[in-house]
Order: sequence, then C-alpha cells, then structure tokens
Amino acid sequence: MKKIALRTDDEICKFTIHAVPDRPGAAAELFERLGSEGISVHMMAASGAEAGHSDISLTIGRGDAPRAAKILQKASTELEAGSVSEKGDVVAISLVADELHREPGVAGRMFRTLSAQGINIEMVSAANTAVICLIDSRFLEAAKDALCAEFKAVVGC
Repeated sequence: MKKIALRTDDEICKFTIHAVPDRPGAAAELFERLGSEGISVHMMAASGAEAGHSDISLTIGRGDAPRAAKILQKASTELEAGSVSEKGDVVAISLVADELHREPGVAGRMFRTLSAQGINIEMVSAANTAVICLIDSRFLEAAKDALCAEFKAVVGC
C-alpha cells in the first residue's frame, strides 16, 4: 500500500438542516447563502429524499458557526424546511494519499477499525485522494491510535 497520511481537523462545527424540500434549487439556496457571506463548507452530505424531503448535513469552520446558524435558520424558514441542529464537539479524521481510490478496501478497513473502538461515524466524505470521517471529538485519540495500528504505513502517527 502507498504511504497514507492521517489528518485531523477539530476546528469545525456540524449543522444539519432537517426536512429540506426535495426540489431543484433548494440545496443551491443553502450553500449560496453561506458562500455569499464568506463561509466555506468543509464537508457535506445529504440523505436520500423520503416523502419529498431530505436532511442536509455540513461542516464549517468553528469560527463561522454563529453567522452560519443565523443564515441557515433563515434559509430553513424561507425554504419551508424543518429545524436546524448544530453540533460543535466533532472532529474530522482523514486518511489521505495520492490515488487512494485505487487501494481496495481502505474505507471498509477504516470504518471497521473505528467501529471496533466503539466510535460512531456521523458523516463520511470520500474522493480520489481521501476518506474523511466525522466523529465525536471525545474519541479522537482512540481513533488515531487505532488507525495508526491498522494502517502501519500511515504518516502522521
């Protein structure tokens, strides 16, 4: 296996906008409002639409959380979506390598390793070069130790 780097980001906050209407432009409205206020989104995930609605979760920098909360509350109301929830005690832990997508089984091993430590994954994002898991910040050290043990060639352990 190629060299994999372990990275973490604990300066983030997670928001979930519940029951967003499943219609063209709804997600664009949420993300454009954040962008127009200079707020960058780090991760995002949306559930499959159920009964015409979906939940959209995203992470942003912790320093932007107060402004983002106001923006998302207003957008949620105007979109006729449900409530907005916020969670600040989260951390993103990532395995990163060039062409990581060409290494079969990395995501499954990462998920199983975290699971074996009793660590729940709240969000997942993946790309050609990374698998990123959002977890409760209380479990960061246990997650790092377990992933370093599982992926022996990890840089950053």
